[in-house]
Amino acid sequence: MTVRHVFRHLPYPPDDLHNLAWDVEDYPSFIHFITALRILKKTPTNMRAEVRVRYKVLRESFITDVRRDLDTKEIFVSLAHGPLRTLENHWRFHPLSDGSTLVEFWVEFSFSIPWLGKIFRNKALRAEHQILQAFETQASKRFTPISTSALMDKEIADLQALRQHG
Repeated sequence: MTVRHVFRHLPYPPDDLHNLAWDVEDYPSFIHFITALRILKKTPTNMRAEVRVRYKVLRESFITDVRRDLDTKEIFVSLAHGPLRTLENHWRFHPLSDGSTLVEFWVEFSFSIPWLGKIFRNKALRAEHQILQAFETQASKRFTPISTSALMDKEIADLQALRQHG
């Protein structure tokens, strides 16, 4: 099983970033290894989506259940069906005092085929980086940045410590 937990400070409002993460239908336009995404059912706070991915010669599809919490600005994703044994990821958009956001991204997954897991374990960090970089790039295209200050460093560090140990 592979688990990753990262934080990114982005100069955009939490509501905007939360909505961007919820807009999964747009993912194929900016996350290059997601080749298609189809919403199977959707309410304002829940959805089921079929995702098609491609990595080199491998092509797979899987179905995820996605839930959002509008109050805490969190998005939870879990595997409903697919080639993985487990897949869960979690986005949380922490509002900071200057109006910017500390993005918390957590993902856990394991493959049902052990040899496939060994191959892709080393690619997990790269995929995570590509997803977060694509998300940041898309945010910069859609939103106007908020001016932030170096004074935010302590607030960010305190929040990260709280989330990692709490």
